[in-house]
Formats: sequence, C-alpha cells, structure tokens
Amino acid sequence: MIGIMLKKVPDTWLRIYPAPKLSGESLYSVILRCVLCQLGLTTFLILWTVIAVFTIQSFEGPQEAKVSLQFEKEQNQLVIDLATELRQITPLSPKWRHAIERRIEDERKLTMQAVGDGARLKPGKFWNLPGTFLFAVYVMTALGFGAPVPHTLWGRTSALIYAILAIPTHIYLMVNASTCVVVRLETVTRHLGDRISGSVGELTTPNFNKRDSQNSSRNSELIKASKWNTRRSVICCFGVIGAGRCIPLATVSYYTFGVLSFGVLRHKTPLESFMFPLEFTTTGGLEHVEGYVRILYGFYVEGAMCLLACILATLRRNSSVFVCLSQTHRLFQTDVCEDCVKTNKK
Repeated sequence: MIGIMLKKVPDTWLRIYPAPKLSGESLYSVILRCVLCQLGLTTFLILWTVIAVFTIQSFEGPQEAKVSLQFEKEQNQLVIDLATELRQITPLSPKWRHAIERRIEDERKLTMQAVGDGARLKPGKFWNLPGTFLFAVYVMTALGFGAPVPHTLWGRTSALIYAILAIPTHIYLMVNASTCVVVRLETVTRHLGDRISGSVGELTTPNFNKRDSQNSSRNSELIKASKWNTRRSVICCFGVIGAGRCIPLATVSYYTFGVLSFGVLRHKTPLESFMFPLEFTTTGGLEHVEGYVRILYGFYVEGAMCLLACILATLRRNSSVFVCLSQTHRLFQTDVCEDCVKTNKK
C-alpha cells in the first residue's frame, strides 16, 4: 500500500514595507527591496497613474474641444445653407422637400462623424482631469465596462503604455495585499473565537449544574443561566452574520454603500440608485456627472477590486466545497516531487 502525504505550502506575500538594511548590502538590493514591497508598488502605481492622467488629458482634452467646436460650426453652416437654398426654391414644391431631406442626411453623416471623432455637446466635460482619472482606473483594473476611448494617436499610445505597466502591477499588488489581509483577519477571528469558546466553556463546566449549599444559591444559578443563554444567542448571531466567511455580507454591504453614496444622496430615483454603475459609462451620461463624484467613484471601483481580491483569496484558502468539487471532478493536477511527497510502503 502506498500512501502519499502532501506538505501544505504556507501562504506568502510581499512585505508591506521593506525589511531593514543589512550590513554590507548592495545599493541595488536595497532599491529592489524598497520597490518590490506593497508600499513601494502602491507608490509606483499612484505616481504612474498621475503621470498617465495628465499626459492623456493633455492630448484628449484639446482634441475634444477642437472637434466639438468644429462640429458646432459645421452644424451652423448646414442651417445657413439650407435656409439659403430654400429661399431660392418655390415653397411646397418637390424640390423643397428634396432639399430638406438632403440636408437632414448631411446632418446625420456629420453627427456620426463628429461623435466618432469624440465631439461632445459640452466640450471639456468628459476628458477633464476627473474624467481622465476615472478612465485610468478603468484601464488599471481592466474593468473596461463603459470606459471611454481616446481618439488621438498620442492619447491611445499613452493609454497603451500606461496599461502595460499598470495592469500587471495592480493585479500583483491585489494578490499580495488580499492574501495579507485575509491571513490577518483569520488570525484575529480565530483568537476571538478562542476567547468566546473559553468563556462558554467556563459556563458549561460540571460545577454549573451542581448546587453548592455553602457558596451558591438559586439566584446565582439563574444569573449564570441567563448569561449562558445571552452568550449562546450572540454566538448564533455571529454565526448567521459570518456565514460564508462573511463574503455575502461584505458584498451586499459594499454595494449598498454605493447605492447610498452615488444614488440616494444624489437624489436619484430608486431604479437609478440601484443601477448607479450605469451612470458612469459613456452612454449613461458620464459627461453630466460632477468631477468630484467621478473621482470618488474611481476610488469606489478600486475598493471593489480590493474586495474582490480578498473574496478570491478567502475562497482559495477556505472553500471546502470548491476543494471537494475539484477533487470529485479532477479539475486540478498536482505536481508530485520528492520534496513535497512522502511515500510509505506497507
């Protein structure tokens, strides 16, 4: 009989801040350690995002204003040309209708061309600094839902260069930060559970049900029983609230926070409040959203990605259902090596 026992590989994550410098350590090692920590990657990501926001806005902002102004001039010229042509035609004649239909078609083509070039009814309301910041968040998180599209060559190039470094850095940072947070929370939860279990154990010792005529009375027993019932109710409540490792509670709470912040407090209708992410898209009226609201929503999206990373880390560490499912249906393949396997022959 051959038994295989796998070693559990402990979870590792980047340090939050760099380790102290050792004597005789090279400058390259110090710089590398300062950069490749959670604080260093966060600093790099913030600086890289700030540079990208100002760079992309410097290309897209003037282009948006230029195209919008040109679109407005061409619209006015179409109206003038139509009025001039209609004066030269007999009213209510077939040529009158033909001229109007032709100008309507010209207006349609002009509008489609202008929208494709990035024209807006109110230029400067979309590719300003808050709008560009939200675009950078969409790119960094690889969300892409309803994100705008740069129209200039240099704007697209800047966005591509930003994405090449920002997306993998953000993903790597989220993986390490979420693992660190989940492990710390599990440690705190375990200590809290041990304290509660210890308190319950003290109340459920054999001396709890024995009457000592010298040191206790019926009133003290009733008080102890009341405390036991109260603590048992508290434990049951925590069990219900913490069902599923608090994943459903955290998800619903965070979305409810978004509904209240970006819907109810902004006096939106109930349906608009519930579907508040749709407002922050190019077709949902993003250009009409205030600048500070766009910035706050960008941070909200980043918080949602952090929450998602923590949820995935929690599932990876504690989901027995997923482990059973993967073992039953053979979803994963394990690399068996001499360092991680002990073979016992009987």
